[in-house]
Amino acid sequence: MILTRPGNKRRIAAKITPHFPDHDLFIDLFFGAGGMFFNKEKSKHNIVNDFDSEVYNLFQVITTRKEELARFWEIMPVHEDLWKYWRENKESDPIRKAARFLFFSNFGFMGRMATMKFDRSNTYWLVLMRLSEVQKQLQGVQLMNCDFRDVIRRISLRDGGHKKAFIYADPPYLDTKGGTYEGFTKNDSIDLFTCLLESNCRFAISEFNHPFILQLARTNQLNVIEIGERQNMKNRRMEILITNY
Repeated sequence: MILTRPGNKRRIAAKITPHFPDHDLFIDLFFGAGGMFFNKEKSKHNIVNDFDSEVYNLFQVITTRKEELARFWEIMPVHEDLWKYWRENKESDPIRKAARFLFFSNFGFMGRMATMKFDRSNTYWLVLMRLSEVQKQLQGVQLMNCDFRDVIRRISLRDGGHKKAFIYADPPYLDTKGGTYEGFTKNDSIDLFTCLLESNCRFAISEFNHPFILQLARTNQLNVIEIGERQNMKNRRMEILITNY
C-alpha cells in the first residue's frame, strides 16, 4: 500500500477475507487506499473503482507512468512551504496531481491535508520503494472512476459470469463525513443495497452496526457477521460484514 487514508481496511483485512467466497472476478466498489485489495490474494480478474478523481489519477499514473512519478518525487522538497502552496493550489498535470495527493496522504496527520505532521520515519523513501510494488500488484487490473451506482451496469457479465464474480463494498460509514462522498446518506445506503441485490452477484458490505444498516440487512434477509470492535477518538463501534451468501 502507498496511501494513508482514514478507514482503510489494512489492519483488519485478515479478519474479513476468510468470509469471502471463491471467485474469479473481484470487484471493489470503493477502492480508496486499496486496503482490502492489497491485503488479499489477487484474483484472476480484478476491477477496482473509486469516485474520487485523486485516487483514480494516482493509481492510473502508477500503472502507466510510474518512472515519471518517481523522478518527480525524488526532486520534490518535503517542506512546509510546499504544503502551504499545495493547500491553496491544485494541479492539472497528472504527475504533479498524483505527487500532491501522495504528499498529503503520507505527510498529513491521519492522511488529511489539514495539518502537516512532523515525520521521523522514512516515509519519503518508503513511497519511492513501494511504487514498483504497487505497480506490479496493479498489473492487469481494470481501474474505474464512477459513482458506485454506475459500476455494475458498465461491467459485462456474460454466460453466467455473475456466478464467478464477487463484489466488495466498503462505503463511507453512514453518518460520517470525509472523502468524495461528503456525508454518506441513508438514501445512498439504500441505493447501494439495491444495486448489489440487483446485480445477482455474491457481495459483501463493510459497515458499522448502525441501526439503519442493520434494519436494511434484516429487511433484505442478509447475513450479518461481527468482525470486531474498532475505536476512534470519539467512540467504539462494532465493525460488521453484510453478505448475501
